[in-house]
Amino acid sequence: MRKDSPLATLTNITPDTLLNVPLICSKQALDNNELAGWFGHNIEKLNIVATYNLIYNASFFVEEGFGSALTLDKLVSMTEDNNLCFKPLTPNLKTNLIMVWKKYQVFSKASETFLNELQKEFQNK
Repeated sequence: MRKDSPLATLTNITPDTLLNVPLICSKQALDNNELAGWFGHNIEKLNIVATYNLIYNASFFVEEGFGSALTLDKLVSMTEDNNLCFKPLTPNLKTNLIMVWKKYQVFSKASETFLNELQKEFQNK
């Protein structure tokens, strides 16, 4: 959300605080019905003004004041010179993420290291 939004003064965002707010939501989250459980019966009362596939693009709409975006933390830069801020949802909203890559892909050294570390991390769980 923008730093000058009334929501920016809150510590956490609850389903009820979003009922009259213009929202920009992930198309994937809406298609997969990931938000319905968190919003409960209020999902039909939401004012969804736009959807996005890339949060980077949606952040421009937020900056221009079209609404507030629902997104994962740390996906949009929140520097001092940026006019945006992030507030967590309460209760927490968790989502599943999927990592895919081509089976016989030739990776750069950095990409290969990243993939190996990711695989090690998930083997430990």
